[in-house]
Amino acid sequence: MFETSQQIPPATGWQTFGHDAAVRMLDAANMAGMLSHAYLITGPDRVGRRTLAIDLACLVNCEPQPDLFGELPRLDLASCPAAQRIRKGLHADIRVIDAATPLKGDKAAGDAEDGEASSGTSRKLISINHIHDLQRDASLKPFEGKARVFIIDGAETMSAEAANALLKTLEEPSGDVYIVLVATTAEALPETVVSRCQRISLRPVTPQTIADQLVSRLSVEPETALRLAKISGGRPGWAIAAVRDPAVLELYSQAAQRILNAIAGDLEERFVYARELSGRFWRDRDAVLSELYRWLEWWRDTAVAKAGLRDNVINSGWLAAFDEIGRQLSEGAISQAASSVSSTIAALEANAIPRLALEVMMLDLPPVTLSERSMASSGA
Repeated sequence: MFETSQQIPPATGWQTFGHDAAVRMLDAANMAGMLSHAYLITGPDRVGRRTLAIDLACLVNCEPQPDLFGELPRLDLASCPAAQRIRKGLHADIRVIDAATPLKGDKAAGDAEDGEASSGTSRKLISINHIHDLQRDASLKPFEGKARVFIIDGAETMSAEAANALLKTLEEPSGDVYIVLVATTAEALPETVVSRCQRISLRPVTPQTIADQLVSRLSVEPETALRLAKISGGRPGWAIAAVRDPAVLELYSQAAQRILNAIAGDLEERFVYARELSGRFWRDRDAVLSELYRWLEWWRDTAVAKAGLRDNVINSGWLAAFDEIGRQLSEGAISQAASSVSSTIAALEANAIPRLALEVMMLDLPPVTLSERSMASSGA
């Protein structure tokens, strides 16, 4: 058997795909015994941030095992017993924390002081009491594994008090504790927190990569897999969810119809949409940002259809709408509309006032008139 960190083999069985650079970096750091005590994983919702965080938890808790011939060690994040417990949410040393995570004991008073809902109502923020719970657990030795791993999912929802409290743990890490922050962007977090973490930025995955994985992992028909991959926006988690739950595609179709209604609506209708979307932002930030990324796709598809590249349209179910919008708008107007959406996303990620940012976006939309045929949703 092996005895030193230098003999740790490369890991196999990663659930993360399409992010080869991030996987290679973590694998190499693990083999060299140089993993950071804190990571910040950023990227769009469902792009694979949480999957990579769970893979990291498996990586630091799995023991290499001899191969079938008892010679070379193997580190398999799929068959490792610890990894299997981690992926099922059963491992005592792995905690995933978000705004809805129950607090230990009665913390109602503390929640109120931290600007949160009182006991019995849903929380919107990761509170200072969540971090206090984390710190108490981090002070203990691992119970069943080699290391304790705390994954703060939706780290941008930490209250200011929570972020400040977390700094102490980030500054004085224990050797057997890892903290992984998952957020949309680094800009949504205090610089004092970001500077104490090693950053991993995940980008959208190519449609073909997602399609290949849907075929191999979930036995999806190649044509269906590619269609889902294209409309996933480069987010493997969305594509996998769409395979497993038909409601995901239905929600996608509803979002597309809302976008179409806003594009074709008058200013009052657009402001109603902005008001509804801003109200949803406080309940589900990621869902609203995801819908805005759909807006970007919409204008991209309009430009592609206008250029005559119809086979490259992502949301092919609405080709008639893209054609009609493209006939009414110039390339410059389409580009300006897309730029306005990009600016709105950046503003919201930087904690701008949602309703104001969205209303400005509605004012920037060019006027468009659509026929009933174009307005009729044909699904995904």
